[in-house]
Amino acid sequence: MIDYDATLQQFFAECIKFLEKQRSRANDQIALKRINDAISVVSRVAANPKMFGDYNVRVKAGLEPMDLVYAFMPAGTDDNRVYLMYSAVVNSMENLYNEYDWYRAEAQQTLLNSLKAIKYRNTTNILKDFYFPLLSAKKFAIKSEKQR
Repeated sequence: MIDYDATLQQFFAECIKFLEKQRSRANDQIALKRINDAISVVSRVAANPKMFGDYNVRVKAGLEPMDLVYAFMPAGTDDNRVYLMYSAVVNSMENLYNEYDWYRAEAQQTLLNSLKAIKYRNTTNILKDFYFPLLSAKKFAIKSEKQR
C-alpha cells in the first residue's frame, strides 16, 4: 500500500531540491529573492498540506504569489514545466483523501506522475533517458510499513 502523505512530502522535497539548484544559477538579487521566497512557500505548504489544500486558504496565507512561476523557471528560459507539476499537485492535494473514488484516484495519479517527472528533472544520471521511461510512476511512491 502506498503512503500518500510521505509521497507528498517527498514531492515537496524534490521541489525544494530543484529550487536550490536554481538558486545557484540566479542572475541577480531579484531572481535570488524570488527563489528564496518560493522555497519558503513550498516549505510552508509542505508543513501543513491538509490545511493548504484549499486554494482560498493559500491565497489568504499569501502562498499564491504572482511571481512564483518565475522562481521555478531556469534562468534564460521559458520552461515552466516544474511549476505546472507543483501547481497540479497543490491544486489536487485536497482530494488525496476524498471519500469519492474518482477524485481520490485522480489526485493520487497526479501526485505519482508529478513525482516521477520531477525526479527525472532532478537526476544527474546520464542514462536517465533510457531508464525513466521503463519505470512505473508507482515505483517512486513510498510504501506504507503497516497494512490496514
